[in-house]
Amino acid sequence: MMQIKSIYQSIVNFLRTKLNRVQMVMLIATLVGIVSGILAVLLKTLVHFIQFWISEIPISRFAYLLFPTLGLVLTTFIIYKFFHGHIERGIAMVLRSIARKSSFIPLSHTWLHIITSSTTVGLGGSVGLEAPIVATGAAAGSNLARISDLNYQERTLLMACGAAAGIAAVFNAPVAGVIFSIEVLLTETVVS
Repeated sequence: MMQIKSIYQSIVNFLRTKLNRVQMVMLIATLVGIVSGILAVLLKTLVHFIQFWISEIPISRFAYLLFPTLGLVLTTFIIYKFFHGHIERGIAMVLRSIARKSSFIPLSHTWLHIITSSTTVGLGGSVGLEAPIVATGAAAGSNLARISDLNYQERTLLMACGAAAGIAAVFNAPVAGVIFSIEVLLTETVVS
């Protein structure tokens, strides 16, 4: 992992000599969009895989009522076993990161929400994919901006790019993703 990071940083440093700051941010934003889109496809694929797996189990129809409970139990087990009983969730975590943590989101949030949300939703839990993909995309944007050595405003912008790309990929709604990012995540950045 450290070798990939150092290779990425070497490429970014080389590109900084060839591109101006705006071009550099646009290039990294494109990379954030691609990564967030791939993570969104992974999330949806895992949900569909779990749902397909459940539909292949030969059980009575009433047994399907137990799967949402099983999903909640599994998700709770994953959180307590691997994340010490605490994870920050959804859009509130992203907004808190922008306001209080200089747009830094831990790297674990790039995959944490994919595992927990796909388990819950795939087993029939009554939650959606919007908040998990916003958190995942924003985490991808924050971490790529961090290792690219970008400032607070650029990190915030890339977090919004990641969230917009995630929403666009999960819901096939690119305009809605952009509008969501501008209205919710970039409100203070756009005003100031």
